[in-house]
Amino acid sequence: MSATIVLVHGGFVDGSGWRAVYDDLRKDGFDVRIVQNPTKSLADDAATTRNVLDTVEGPVVLVGHSYGGAVITEAGTHDAVAALVYITAFAPDQGESVNSLLGSFPADGPQPPILPPVDGYLFLDRAKFYDSFAADVTPAEATFMGDSQVPWGLEALGGTVTEAAWRTKPSWYLHVTEDKMIAPAGQTSMAERIGAKVTETPGSHAIYVSQPKVVADLIRAAAAEV
Repeated sequence: MSATIVLVHGGFVDGSGWRAVYDDLRKDGFDVRIVQNPTKSLADDAATTRNVLDTVEGPVVLVGHSYGGAVITEAGTHDAVAALVYITAFAPDQGESVNSLLGSFPADGPQPPILPPVDGYLFLDRAKFYDSFAADVTPAEATFMGDSQVPWGLEALGGTVTEAAWRTKPSWYLHVTEDKMIAPAGQTSMAERIGAKVTETPGSHAIYVSQPKVVADLIRAAAAEV
C-alpha cells in the first residue's frame, strides 16, 4: 500500500496554496489530503490534523510548511504517521514553540515583518509581503496572498510542543536558501537537530507555490522509504 500524503499549511495562509503540489502528487497516484487549520492555537491545529489522520488507512507522510512544522511535530506522534517532511518549517522540541525558536535565530538574519497583534491575532505587513514571503511568485499572486491573509493566533505562535514526533519518526527537510521568513541558519540548525535528510534549493518562503515540483519530489522521496 502506498503512503497517503497529508499536507499542513503554515501561518497567514490556508491549504489552497498546496494545490500545485497536490496536483503533482495526484498524477503519481498518491492519495493526498489537505488539512485546513484555523491557526488559532497549536493545540487546536494539532487536534484538527489528528482528526484528518484518523480517517486515513495505512502509512502517512505528514508534511508541514513553516508554522505547519510545529503542527506536524505535535500531531505526528499519531500511529498512522510513518514519516515527517518539513518544508522550510519550524521543528520545535518538547517545551518549545515557534516563538521560542524565532528568539534563538541570529538577530542579524532576516526578520519577518509581523505587525503588532490586534485582538490576539497577527498579520504580516502587506507592503512587505512580496519581499519577505513570496519573492519568487508573480507579483500579482503575491499581492493576492498578502490581501487574503489568515489571522495567525498568538496561541499558535506561543503554543508549546508536548512531545516531538521527530524523535521517533524519520524526517526530511527542504532547506530554502533565500527564505526571508525563517532564517536559513535557523533552518540548518533545526534540520541538523532532528537528524533530517536535507534537500537544499534557492527560493522564497512560498516555495510550495513557486516550485511545487521540488516540494513534491522531496515528499516522493520520503514516501519511497515508508
